[in-house]
Amino acid sequence: MKKSLFRDISILVAIFAGIWILFAYVPWAKLFTAPDFTISVANEEKLGKIIVEQAVLKDPSVVVVRDQAVDSAMRVVSHTLVSGIGKTDFEYTFRIIKGDQVNAFTLPGGNIFIYSGLIEFCDTPEQLCAVLAHEIGHAEKRHVISKLIKELGITLLFSVLGGSDNIMISEIGRTATSTIFDREQEREADDFSFQLLEHSGINPKALAVFFRKLSDQFGDYNEHMEILLTHPNNNSRIKASLEYKVKPGFAEKKIGVNWGRVLSSIKNQNAK
Repeated sequence: MKKSLFRDISILVAIFAGIWILFAYVPWAKLFTAPDFTISVANEEKLGKIIVEQAVLKDPSVVVVRDQAVDSAMRVVSHTLVSGIGKTDFEYTFRIIKGDQVNAFTLPGGNIFIYSGLIEFCDTPEQLCAVLAHEIGHAEKRHVISKLIKELGITLLFSVLGGSDNIMISEIGRTATSTIFDREQEREADDFSFQLLEHSGINPKALAVFFRKLSDQFGDYNEHMEILLTHPNNNSRIKASLEYKVKPGFAEKKIGVNWGRVLSSIKNQNAK
């Protein structure tokens, strides 16, 4: 009787031990997770070029701002930031488009579009740099291409890379230009922007100054305030910017552009 009981207990212990080992060491999550499909940087750049040329710039409502003072300032701003990135896979292109929105958006391959309303809103070039550093963060972390894969599927994206109709390209363009990212992606882009601003000689607190002005001026909602509507948890992001600690010896630099002249040129463009 005792031998039989001992045997039964031993069997039960062995069974439970086997179950524990099975759940502890077998990567079940990987077995039930879809394969991690990715798109190469070269294909992302190709896709970005298609979206920019065949969807965004062909849209009659999209007007690229061409102004000598603005273009000159943007060359200084973009060079300051791109130089601070260090090694990168992308050749960044910055375009200013006419619009009241206080916003910017990033397309695949390092293509960044800036609404003229954003430039007009910024009191300093450093504030603009802070927003653009955040957009660069989305590009470097490849958030845009990840969003397209998640929402549209990799098969559709490859069909566009291989040649597709304008309707499909327009749909991908609409999805790509929507600036809604999840909270984790926003946090990653913010963290990247703080480091990039520091490397570029710009105080990371410039992002907090920008968002404080945005909140103070527009409150909870305004039709032109898309950057707040698509970037949740604004107060915590301001807090993160203010609490970011630069390394000892950080030397803040001022961006050498005539910002008053830039704002005057942008206002004239927006008034047309």
